Amino acid sequence: MVKERNPITVIILGICTCGLYYLYWMYVTGEELTELGATIPPVWYAFIPGLSIYYMYKYLEEWHRIFKYEQDLIMVFIVMWFIMPLGIYWVQTELNTKAT
Repeated sequence: MVKERNPITVIILGICTCGLYYLYWMYVTGEELTELGATIPPVWYAFIPGLSIYYMYKYLEEWHRIFKYEQDLIMVFIVMWFIMPLGIYWVQTELNTKAT
């Protein structure tokens, strides 16, 4: 079950916690995506340099597959990696469409 979240609140909490909330958010939303049929690596990958890039790519790949998103996956990944607040807003807005 996907929980509806305000994307602005997610961004503000992420900034206030120096990014720690983003890791929590990726864990929680990753679990929600798994319930929808996604195959996402364990969240501890996000804490290991190198594997964190792999984790984020796999997370976005599954999000992209489940939501049949029309934008190019690589573009979404680049936005998420370099402009994370915008990427978070993008992903959370799409997740909210599946919220119950």
